[in-house]
Amino acid sequence: MAKKQQHEAEEKQNNVVDMAEFRRKQFKLKARSVIAWTVLIVILLVAGVIFLHDYFNKVYETMEVTSVVDWKPTTGATILPYGTDFVSYSSDGIHCTNAKGQDIWSFSYVMQDPMVEVNGDYVAVADRGGRNIYIYDRTGMIGEISAPSPVQMLRMSAGGVVAAVLDDTNITPVYLYYHDGTTISYFRTTMSQSGYPSAIGISDNGRLVGVSFLYVDNGRITSRVAFYNFGEVGKNETDNFVSGHEYPNELVPMVEFLDDDTAFAVGNDRMMIYEGSQRPTSISENHLQDEVRSVYHGDGNVGLVYYDKDGQSKYICDVYDQKGEKSCSIYFDIDYKEIRFSGDQMIIYNSSSCEIYTVKGKFKYKGSFEDSVYLMLPGSSPHSYVLVTEGGLKNVRLK
Repeated sequence: MAKKQQHEAEEKQNNVVDMAEFRRKQFKLKARSVIAWTVLIVILLVAGVIFLHDYFNKVYETMEVTSVVDWKPTTGATILPYGTDFVSYSSDGIHCTNAKGQDIWSFSYVMQDPMVEVNGDYVAVADRGGRNIYIYDRTGMIGEISAPSPVQMLRMSAGGVVAAVLDDTNITPVYLYYHDGTTISYFRTTMSQSGYPSAIGISDNGRLVGVSFLYVDNGRITSRVAFYNFGEVGKNETDNFVSGHEYPNELVPMVEFLDDDTAFAVGNDRMMIYEGSQRPTSISENHLQDEVRSVYHGDGNVGLVYYDKDGQSKYICDVYDQKGEKSCSIYFDIDYKEIRFSGDQMIIYNSSSCEIYTVKGKFKYKGSFEDSVYLMLPGSSPHSYVLVTEGGLKNVRLK
């Protein structure tokens, strides 16, 4: 009996020692794992910092052609970006083409002065002074709208809502349609009450419409930027009107939306930023010292281009964020055809050359094209692009 108890005591003691050893080994393994993960995280952070430093500060010297696809433009066609694809149109038809040079869809029409609006997956086409509006998405035609009077201005939201300013004898109606042709709502304006609409913009979701009206008040020209809400908030308001802003002695020929609740307008001596998804209010005004030559916007940025009167370069582009804060001033010399914001890039180009900067003003690339370029689109990877040229569709990348 005593031997049995002694054996059990020894076995118990051995078990205690084994558990202590197990815990010690387990602690060592955990410590090694923590150290290994810490080292890996530090390596990844350092690599990330190096990559970002290189990404934001690297200046590229050449543009390498990676592939060329056969494609020929229609004579006299205008070409517009359509996501990673593009549309080309003229007075007798419109085509949607992908980056491989393949027609996604093609439709014929006869128009004297075609107006084409592209936003998101939707394309709207109408003849200025005509009554028909044709709507397309990536599958082809999805709707046709018959307006009650001639169409004078046309806008398309990214969500597929069409805003059309019509022309009537004594009034100027503004209609909103779904892409299938269904009328959402409309309101009428008159010169005596509102003035004449000189610009119109629509939010991506189609809920808000901004209109710049021009009228004469006691002998002086005045502009009024009005916002209309076609959601729940605006349906109980007269003509869906929810907010308005007066600008005496000002011409405001441009009203645009940066997103669903941020809009901007540009006048002859100021740029205004409006914020609010229901009743937009003015949050910023930037007074402009010189005459604006052109305005571009995209990805939450607004670019105002002026002639450089100081002679440092031919042009200056002041870039603003969606709060109205100036991000940078970019000086450049090429006689640009287009300026496009894409992610953190600002792409300036004409048919023969391009310059690329970040939206913070860092220079990235300057070079010439081998063929005449109609359109320069961002590619599928950073610093890659698709050039729509006379010699075909060229996929290129910066090196």
